[in-house]
Amino acid sequence: MHRLAKPLVLAVVAWCVAGLDRLAVAQEESGENYQVEVADQVQQVPPPDYGPPPSNAAEAEPAPPPIPPNAEGAPVAVPGGGYCYVGPHPVDTRVSAAGPWDDTPGAHMHAYPPIDLRLFELRDGCYYFVGDPHDFGYVGPTYSYYGAHPIQDADGGGWCFMIGPHTHLWRPWSTNFALVGSWYYWEGAYDPYFWAYWPYYSFYYRSYYPNYYAGDRFHHGGYAVAPPIHRVPPPAHVVGTPAAASQAWRSSPAAANGWRGSQSVSRSNVGGVAPVAPYRAAMPVAPPAPDRPAALAPAAAVSRPAAPAPAARSFGGGFARGGGRRR
Repeated sequence: MHRLAKPLVLAVVAWCVAGLDRLAVAQEESGENYQVEVADQVQQVPPPDYGPPPSNAAEAEPAPPPIPPNAEGAPVAVPGGGYCYVGPHPVDTRVSAAGPWDDTPGAHMHAYPPIDLRLFELRDGCYYFVGDPHDFGYVGPTYSYYGAHPIQDADGGGWCFMIGPHTHLWRPWSTNFALVGSWYYWEGAYDPYFWAYWPYYSFYYRSYYPNYYAGDRFHHGGYAVAPPIHRVPPPAHVVGTPAAASQAWRSSPAAANGWRGSQSVSRSNVGGVAPVAPYRAAMPVAPPAPDRPAALAPAAAVSRPAAPAPAARSFGGGFARGGGRRR
């Protein structure tokens, strides 16, 4: 019995040792296969620069339109105190006992600054009023304009950015003003200075001017001054057309010397009807224009301030003054 048990034990031990060897070999092969699979997966991972580049917020959002010089901030006083004005202008009746309108010609001084710098042009240290005198207590004769137009140096220079119908004390000074009905339209070119600051002033005349100044609201509505504009909203990129029934349609900007209408005619509406220029586009029906002064001596050609870098162009369709909401 003992002779048979010993060979059996030896056989079992040999079988166990062989099984352990086979198990070790299998585990080793399994580990090698696992390492190969992991290496393959690592190789399949995309490189860091795979896919679209990260978005750049600075490139996605364009810079806001610029704010014009001398439109916001403190008014400019002359040495020794006081403020220089040239020509007629509104009176700040909050601090002056005079009437709402000062009709003094030429350069003169006041202790009070302009009620709103955006309605004045600063030139050679003096302020020129470039707004609508009828909105500030003036009841005399004026000339009727429609839409934005340049201003000659003798009256302050630069541009009038007013939207829709308005008036000025000065007669049209260039043949690029075309008479349509009883309104003068600017049919010349719009320079880079105009396009740079058009977003600012079009926002101002749509959103602020109607509720603070139109119809002499400053003097009759509590002497409220329109607040400053610290950031101009992006332009709407809307161009008014007759087909869209825009309230204040104006033509697109023309090329340099791109006058297309008839020559403007100095005229007075006293005792007669204003001549009508050839038809060019559908225009709003104009109300009767007030009396005009007699023909004046021709004025010098305009020269405008140095223009900044052009901004993105947006020639929005305007609205007749009187709409908008208080900001």
